[in-house]
Amino acid sequence: MANKFRVGSLGFLVVGLLLLNSCSINRMAVNRAADMFSEASVTFNEEADWGFARDAIPANLKMMEGMLKVSPDNKTFQSMLAQGYCSYAFGFLEDSGSPSDIERAKGLYMRGYSFGMAALPEKVRTYAQGNLEEFQKAVSTLEGDDIPRLFWASYCLGGWVNLNKSDIGAVADLSRTEVMMHRVLDVNENFYYGGVHLFYGVYYGARPRMLGGDPKKAKEHFEHAAKISQGKLLMAKLYLAQFYAVPTQDEELFEKTLKDVIDAPVDLMPAERLANQIAKRRATKLLATKKDLF
Repeated sequence: MANKFRVGSLGFLVVGLLLLNSCSINRMAVNRAADMFSEASVTFNEEADWGFARDAIPANLKMMEGMLKVSPDNKTFQSMLAQGYCSYAFGFLEDSGSPSDIERAKGLYMRGYSFGMAALPEKVRTYAQGNLEEFQKAVSTLEGDDIPRLFWASYCLGGWVNLNKSDIGAVADLSRTEVMMHRVLDVNENFYYGGVHLFYGVYYGARPRMLGGDPKKAKEHFEHAAKISQGKLLMAKLYLAQFYAVPTQDEELFEKTLKDVIDAPVDLMPAERLANQIAKRRATKLLATKKDLF
C-alpha cells in the first residue's frame, strides 16, 4: 500500500511538473511574441484607410488581451493595450456624435487606463486612488521605460475626464492626469512627437481663464508639438484651431489652419498616416461648424 501511494504521488508530481513546464513554455512564447506584436503594430499606424483600421483593430486588441492572460505581467502587452484602447476610443468613437459611441469610448478609455497602470510600478498603483501628494511623489521617481507607459496611462485617463466634464469627481482625476503628464514633460517631452504638449495645449485651451485657462500657453504648447514633429503630425494644427483660434475668436487662423490639415498630403507622415487621417476627418467636421463658433 505504501509503495502504491509513493508511485501515485510520484505520478501526480510528474504530471504537475509537466503542466508547470507547459505553462512556462507558453509564457516564454507569449513574451517573445510581444516583441513581434510591437513591431507589427506599426502597420496600423501606417494605415491610410480609416474604415479598414476601425474594423481591424478590435480583433487585434482582443488577441493581445488573450496573450496577456498567458503572461499577465508582460509590460509590452499592457502598454500596447493602453495605447490601443485609448487610441481607438479617440479615433473611432468619441467624435462620432452617437451617444452610444460616447459611452463605449468612456469604457474603453478606462480599460486602457487599467492596462496602462498595470504596467507601472506598484508604488504608483498604490496611490493612484489615494492621496494626491503621495501619488505625485511616486510618479516623480519614474524614468526610462516607465515614461511611455506613464504617458499612455495618463492619456487614457485624460480622455475619460474629457468625456465626463459634468462629473465633479472627474476634477480630481484631471489633477492626477496632470501629475502624470508633468513627469512626462520633465523627462521626455519628445515622446510620441511631443504628445505631452498636445495635452497641455488642450489643458490650457479648453478651460475659461477663471478656471486656469490660458490661450497663450495653449498656443505655445501646440507650436512646440508642431516643431517636434516638423509640422507633420496634423493633430497639433487641428488642436491649434480648436483650442486656440476658437477661444480667441481668430476666425482667419481657424479657417486657414483647418484647410491646411484637410489639404495635407496623405503621405505627409507615412509612419502616422492613420493619426493624420483621423485629424483630417475631425478638421472637416470642425470646419463645418464654423458659423456656430464665431
